[in-house]
Amino acid sequence: MTEISYRRLGDGGAVFDSKSWQTHILTPAAAIIFEALAEICEDGPVPQAQAFELLRDELDVDIDTPEMKEVLRSLEEMGILGG
Repeated sequence: MTEISYRRLGDGGAVFDSKSWQTHILTPAAAIIFEALAEICEDGPVPQAQAFELLRDELDVDIDTPEMKEVLRSLEEMGILGG
């Protein structure tokens, strides 16, 4: 995983990447997904298959919606989700 800091802000959250100096504002749904993936993340990005299984089976998330695809793309850019 890249060098990131996460802070819960109300129902959502903010992620700061100290390597790129980018800040990402997370919607409430994206914050929950980020937190769930951060819990299972070890020393690198969570493999997509593992992340998708967690999202479908434990969080009951439909990963095929346009909104969810955007969240997943953002998480991949942040280095949380593997390609």
